Amino acid sequence: MLELSSNTRVSELQDESPAMMEALLSTGIFRQGADPDVTIDELCMDFGLSPIIILRTLLQARETEAPSDIDVSELDGLTLTQVVENIESVHHAYLRETLPLISQLILQVVSAHGANDARLADTHELFEKISATLEDHLLHEEEALFPMVRDMESVGTISPTRCGDAIGGPIACMENDHETMQEELARLRELTDDYAVPKHACTTYRRMLEQLSKFNQDMIVHIHKEDKVLFPGAIKAQAALRKSS
Repeated sequence: MLELSSNTRVSELQDESPAMMEALLSTGIFRQGADPDVTIDELCMDFGLSPIIILRTLLQARETEAPSDIDVSELDGLTLTQVVENIESVHHAYLRETLPLISQLILQVVSAHGANDARLADTHELFEKISATLEDHLLHEEEALFPMVRDMESVGTISPTRCGDAIGGPIACMENDHETMQEELARLRELTDDYAVPKHACTTYRRMLEQLSKFNQDMIVHIHKEDKVLFPGAIKAQAALRKSS
């Protein structure tokens, strides 16, 4: 199997994997008929992108498709700006309303049942860490990535933000956050036995697990919308802008 790196040439992708080649073409930074001996690093340099972003896109294309129960068909046919609005109204609003509620429920359960299950204190500590990360993540998107996306579609340019004037900066940060979040969600599921309700659970305990399960599913869909729809679309849109300028 080809070991991907920033020095990988397009010709190697053509020989190795049609899926990776299709993913590269979808970004707009390489077109059919162009020099296949160019490296990923050289392509990214021309478009002001981090090679890490493109390499992740290629790796995702090589991996098994996402589970079929992740339904993002509501985004079909939407502009990138409309995708951003969907993410804000559906997921950002949900998180800001729900994170404090879940935190309070966990505290109540720790107080009532923590003496009999040390994992509850660990669950509380982990969820507080997740909440803090998400608060920063949402602000980063709303102050940097989302304005860049809106600028590209509304005025055909990108106004500089705290992440510079290239879409790759905030996307790289968001993808790093997503990787960390997926690891922490897996740990949260482990601590709660996949949100299974124990026999001794009181009403508050049951409600906590129900809310945690909903939170887990919302994050899975949230991350999928960004990784599979918004980020590739934004990279392609920036590449098109740079080609036309």
